[in-house]
Amino acid sequence: MTGLLAGIAAVTVPLVLLASLAGQVRRPAALAAAVRAHRVLPAALAGPAAAAVIAAEALIGAAGAAALLLRLDGPARAAGGAAAALLALYAAYAAHVARVRRGVPCGCGGAGTPMTGWVAGRAAALSALALTGALYGLPAGPTLYESSVEVAAGLVFAVLLWTLPHAMTEERRTAG
Repeated sequence: MTGLLAGIAAVTVPLVLLASLAGQVRRPAALAAAVRAHRVLPAALAGPAAAAVIAAEALIGAAGAAALLLRLDGPARAAGGAAAALLALYAAYAAHVARVRRGVPCGCGGAGTPMTGWVAGRAAALSALALTGALYGLPAGPTLYESSVEVAAGLVFAVLLWTLPHAMTEERRTAG
């Protein structure tokens, strides 16, 4: 079972990181503007911090995707470990910002999703998933069926985790 979860992690985590990167490329100023609105860092550091985050997502997401496609266990574990650390930092940062600056934009993937506990929860869930991939590595010699299950489940997890914070914000707006 852990092999299946590690395989799902190997699909989900790089996909989410690369989707975030694509959003940042579409709206390059969104993350820096969000970091300024969070008021955690001095305004002058918002741009460099945003650039560093985008570069980290690009590097880790591309490394994880390449390791998966080439079935390289060591690099997949390294990418998973790096992703787990980055996403744990995101979770802690998002939890802090959601507590002290209600209603500010997340800046996640260039989207206008507000920073909420759901953003922190998504980052924590992705971090745990990435850690599973780092600890257990790619499944050895999966069958075509097993690989297809990993890819399908990885895609579903990625879509669910990507849309969760926005969906929960919209649900709260329509219910309120």
